[in-house]
Amino acid sequence: NPQQRKRPQILELHEIFLMHDRRGDNKISISDLGDCLRVMGANPSEAMVEHHMRLLEAGSLQRITFDECLNVYTSLEKLNSKQKAAEEQQFISTLRLLDEDGTGYIHANRIFRLLTQFGEALSEVEVHELLQGRVNEKGMVDYKELVHFIMYG
Repeated sequence: NPQQRKRPQILELHEIFLMHDRRGDNKISISDLGDCLRVMGANPSEAMVEHHMRLLEAGSLQRITFDECLNVYTSLEKLNSKQKAAEEQQFISTLRLLDEDGTGYIHANRIFRLLTQFGEALSEVEVHELLQGRVNEKGMVDYKELVHFIMYG
């Protein structure tokens, strides 16, 4: 629900919205929707923007109010949140395969090798910073907590 947002955030989003209002009528063209959403901090694909534009056009809207834009922004935020949660679970499931004892922990050396040698490899310095304070007295890392930290900070 857009009304549940914190007031300063709504004011900031409204300010961004108004920067895309070229007529001064407190509305934006639906053709500016994607740019406006991206400046607001959403990261919709072009296909997602076109989907929302088609829905608005079906309602005979060529220009939309802030509330209509905020509804789209909120729906994208919810979708992004669901995708992020699914990705988090996928990473945890993958790491669980390396958790031979089923303890929820993987040795820090193994995580270090994974993160510095595979995929979009991190530098050794980056991995040391990431693991700092996360390695227990047995040299093990709680991989669920690590994945959560990587995904959400």
